[in-house]
Amino acid sequence: MADLARVTLVLDTLAESRGGLTVTELAVRTGLPRSTVHRVLRSLERELYVVRAQEPDRPGYVLGPALLKFGMNSHLRLLAATRPDLVALAREVRERVELAVFSGREVVVVDQIAAPARLRGVTQVGKSFSLHASCIGKVLLAQLPDARVAELLPERLDRFTPATVTERAALLAELARVRRAGVAVDREEHDSGISAVATARLGAGGMWQAVAVVMPSQDFAAKFETAVRGLRRVNPEIDVVAALER
Repeated sequence: MADLARVTLVLDTLAESRGGLTVTELAVRTGLPRSTVHRVLRSLERELYVVRAQEPDRPGYVLGPALLKFGMNSHLRLLAATRPDLVALAREVRERVELAVFSGREVVVVDQIAAPARLRGVTQVGKSFSLHASCIGKVLLAQLPDARVAELLPERLDRFTPATVTERAALLAELARVRRAGVAVDREEHDSGISAVATARLGAGGMWQAVAVVMPSQDFAAKFETAVRGLRRVNPEIDVVAALER
């Protein structure tokens, strides 16, 4: 394995962890020899790409501040390229529009346009959602083969509301429908009282993005078709007929 591949594997593993990881833990999770992990970490630590965790009861390594220069640059390019479409979509459907991307084994909202009539958004930019219990997560999962989906999903699918899909077979069947229609739906699967529909598109940097129209559940049935047709602004491949058959 080339050095760059080892470095990427270590950084990806740290990014997917909710806390610091020791050399031994990284070796187990990456499958790399402990000596290799230690050598990679020493090089990354010198450049501040990783730092030692400051929690005394949880030693290990976490991602460092040097990565911010890459993240901020990428984030600004992402927003500049997509915001005009998001603004136009929000004006068309008159509901909140959100942009989200993969973040390890979750999906994170990176931009939001508030609904004109509601004046402000509800979701905080930077908030993460589980992949299986949100339309933004499901539409991104649908871009991947089932084998990769199985790798990303946790062993146990958490239940957030009574509507959350927690059976893996049912989720995979839903992802097949998402692939056919080009949209994923969330009817109070993550938050009670909130429903949404999302589609996916490739961003300028080749990263899959999810664009969602989010609204109170009491308005969802009446505005669903408008939202689906509006989403064709960002994904012309949406099959409106298949989407409305749900």
